[in-house]
Amino acid sequence: MGELVRRYGPALLAWALLLWLRPSPTPGRRLVRFCVLGLAVSQTALTPAVRALTRGLGAPNVELLVAHLAMVGAVWAGAQLLLTVHGLRASARRHTAWAATGGAAMITLFALAPNMMPQSPFVMEYCIAYAVALLPEFAVIAGLCLQDARRTAGRVVRAGLGLVVAGVVAAAAYMVIRTVIAVTARAPFSFEYGRGFLLSKALPTAAHVLVLVGVGVPAAAGWLRRHRQYRRLAPLWLALYRAEPAIALEPPRTTLFPTRLHLYRRVIEIRDGLLAIRPYRTGSGTGEHQEAAEIAAALHAREQGTPPLSTEPAVHGGQDLGSDTEYLCRVADAYRKLTPPAASRACGTIRSSSTPTPDPSRARPRSR
Repeated sequence: MGELVRRYGPALLAWALLLWLRPSPTPGRRLVRFCVLGLAVSQTALTPAVRALTRGLGAPNVELLVAHLAMVGAVWAGAQLLLTVHGLRASARRHTAWAATGGAAMITLFALAPNMMPQSPFVMEYCIAYAVALLPEFAVIAGLCLQDARRTAGRVVRAGLGLVVAGVVAAAAYMVIRTVIAVTARAPFSFEYGRGFLLSKALPTAAHVLVLVGVGVPAAAGWLRRHRQYRRLAPLWLALYRAEPAIALEPPRTTLFPTRLHLYRRVIEIRDGLLAIRPYRTGSGTGEHQEAAEIAAALHAREQGTPPLSTEPAVHGGQDLGSDTEYLCRVADAYRKLTPPAASRACGTIRSSSTPTPDPSRARPRSR
């Protein structure tokens, strides 16, 4: 069982992560998906099932070339993403040329080699070309991820970057070990320790798992944050929808996996609902709890048919979509805690504060 997990686990994890990362037109997301796709293809090609298939088709060892080229593509995509984010476009172009040259050299040497036995001609050169194609990209990824990890304030992102760096360092160490082993096939010395389970089997598996988890942790944390915000906004959204159903594109329904679009639409619809009840608000709320009570009072006044006020209250919220979403979440939390009696008291307090006090001198004398 443990051997099956080691052989098939990284490939399944990579494909699961690729399905988790939804397609997007943004270049950054495409590079991330291409990187994960390369890791998935690389790990899948090295599984016993694929090896048996290539041998059955009369093309032994071709899975090695596919796996190695996929790995070059994955590492290239990761380096390109980081170089582009840091504005190093000239370096990105140089690394593209480097990876393409390395891949072409690998294909040529693989075609010249009679087989992939360590002592066969061109196998050592193939291993060296593979290492030379990967190691500069590993250095770029590790260096820029460390730089970003020092600057970022988010603990989840920092942890993810740390895992990616650990995985890249482990992969680079494995590449150096495999290259040394390939050289020993023609050299008068040996490196038997590199052939052991720890360095030849456990190390590359750990490297792939660390990178995949490092990439997946921020994505999973982002989804959990969006899911929590979507649920927190539900009570306020539902109250506004009941008062003004036209704010929603579709009626309420259960959404198990809210996307960024779902969350964005919920924020926009809440803002539309607050705009609809704005004539019934006094604008006296200056915080989340006060605004929640004012919203409850405005909804109650609108439901009771109270005439709108003549004032136009100020709009409170964040400076951008992220901060405004969090602000509305806090307002929704405060609104959810308002029980019907508390909402009624808030309604009476807010409406009475906005109603002019009658002048006693102008009161009519009561008839006897």
